Amino acid sequence: MTEIITNEMAEIRRLIAETVAKRNAIKLEMQQWYESNSKRFHRTNELITVDSTLSELDSHYKRLWDYHNGRTRAS
Repeated sequence: MTEIITNEMAEIRRLIAETVAKRNAIKLEMQQWYESNSKRFHRTNELITVDSTLSELDSHYKRLWDYHNGRTRAS
């Protein structure tokens, strides 16, 4: 069976990739921050928001994938 990827799914994949890159950049900045600071990282709330966005994008993609490619779909 060929995997179905709709335009919406392709866009969500693109957004996931962008969000992962943003998350990785913030996490790297946080690591560097804590090497020289003992205060709370100033972008913690942004990281929490990015993590939440990534989770929602992943869930939405999975729902779409299951809908279009699920085992119950007629071949």
